[in-house]
Amino acid sequence: MEFHAAALAQLQGLPPSAFDAMVERVTELVRAPWEAQIPNQDDAAFRQCIFGDVGLLSFYVDDGRELIRIFDVTWAG
Repeated sequence: MEFHAAALAQLQGLPPSAFDAMVERVTELVRAPWEAQIPNQDDAAFRQCIFGDVGLLSFYVDDGRELIRIFDVTWAG
């Protein structure tokens, strides 16, 4: 699992409870990346999932490298 530089920048200012919820959700994704929404059926490697009450993670699953690349973290709280 890795965070794109843009996603790392978006982590700045997350409330501690949101950060904890995000870490918990990312841990779950490492175990089961297929348990997420596929917003574009043309490319199932791009996925999204909710964390906490109002957070959204957008990520790319690279099955060949067994890697999850998080490229967007949105917190609307």
